[in-house]
Amino acid sequence: MNIKSTFLLIFTICFIPAAFGQNELKIEKSENERLVEVLNSSELIGENRASYLSVRIYKIDNGSGSAGIPEGHEVSHNLLIAVSEFDEEPNQNLFEVGPFYNPKFIKWNDIKEYEREVQIEYGSYSSRKDVILKININGLKVVK
Repeated sequence: MNIKSTFLLIFTICFIPAAFGQNELKIEKSENERLVEVLNSSELIGENRASYLSVRIYKIDNGSGSAGIPEGHEVSHNLLIAVSEFDEEPNQNLFEVGPFYNPKFIKWNDIKEYEREVQIEYGSYSSRKDVILKININGLKVVK
């Protein structure tokens, strides 16, 4: 047996069973209404995936009229902040903060190894405010 035949035999033995090892695909409909709502109405507005910590910020609307503005059907938003360590089995958390009227990601202020600070602007266009959120794997704190 030459080297090409031996290599082909080894390749066949090692990789063919892996290709056919999957069972039938399974399809399930989620009954978790909150999860369905969040995944269908969320928008990624900020992401930082540097050194040991991944932070993603999503905004989700709170429904028509939730902003409490009398002249319209304006919505307020909550922010979902997903935090994960980089690891084979990472620690992960999800925090929700709000409501905010018209929130906008501005910038990452302070990036430390295990902590992030993010600046969020919110409010009506004539009177915008900002808030700084300090994020780590175990908590979320409003700084300003």
